[in-house]
Amino acid sequence: MGLSTMRHLPNLKKLETAEILDIMRRAEQIKSDPKKHRTLLAMQSMAMLFQKTSTRTRVSFEVAMKELGGHAIYIDWLTSNFVLSGIEYETEYLSRNVSSIMARMMHHDDLLKIISSSNVPVINGCDEKFHPCQALTDLFTISEIFQTNLKDARVVYVGVQNNVSNSLVIICDKLGVSLTLATPEIEDEDESLDEDVQKILAESASINHTADVRSAVKDGDFIYTDTWIDMQYFNNPSLASEKNAKIEKMIPFQVNKSLLQDVNCKIMHDMPIHEDYEITGEMVRDPRSIIFQQAENRLHAQKGLLWWLYEQAELI
Repeated sequence: MGLSTMRHLPNLKKLETAEILDIMRRAEQIKSDPKKHRTLLAMQSMAMLFQKTSTRTRVSFEVAMKELGGHAIYIDWLTSNFVLSGIEYETEYLSRNVSSIMARMMHHDDLLKIISSSNVPVINGCDEKFHPCQALTDLFTISEIFQTNLKDARVVYVGVQNNVSNSLVIICDKLGVSLTLATPEIEDEDESLDEDVQKILAESASINHTADVRSAVKDGDFIYTDTWIDMQYFNNPSLASEKNAKIEKMIPFQVNKSLLQDVNCKIMHDMPIHEDYEITGEMVRDPRSIIFQQAENRLHAQKGLLWWLYEQAELI
């Protein structure tokens, strides 16, 4: 392995515009002719480390490795020795047995510990601050739909500022894509708050923020929403008052028939969907919805990313 060229993906901050476009190009090539690339990662193994649950992240990476000729190993944090030993020790051991690690973590700081201890490329499969794989998928999906110049696309993200919106801000700024965050102001104590993202919001020519959601969506080509209630916490009866306060604050930002009346757009959601919270079921199945195309593209974008990352590390 070329340690001097090995790259990690904790977020999208260090990726150049040309590198993002290269990953998307590779995703398109594999999607259009998957059989041509089925031995690309032959004899390669990925450890998939999950500290929190997932459907799309696990399925897309596991299938991607299999269909590219490699192998993926699922590791549940709670049933492994990561709960007993230091992250650094377990990671160093793990990286001596596999050729890459994908980690879905609760805290970005723990992801950085994994990166600092690993001898192989590490991919952030999602944490509280960033979701880089989702953002790569989103812009790949938009590029499929928007056949003209990608910079002409107008993306409107509706809901709460979080790890998904952080990654969208970073990638849209790098690609020069117009992005409007139609959200309440982020609070100082919010776990997803990132100074670099806030700096982009303040200074970027293509990124802006508003709390006026109805004005924001009028001219949007892509209306994108994400969950604004974390169900693993809000299904707890002891948090009922916090849940109700959140709903009252966020219901004006719900993507529904009234909000998108006469709006010529595509509807996006990274899933899982919490029906009738951030989006109504009617809008999920609306003819304008590309939600399931977007979700499927996690597989293809992951393949493009793996191809690029393994090549950068001189593993293939």
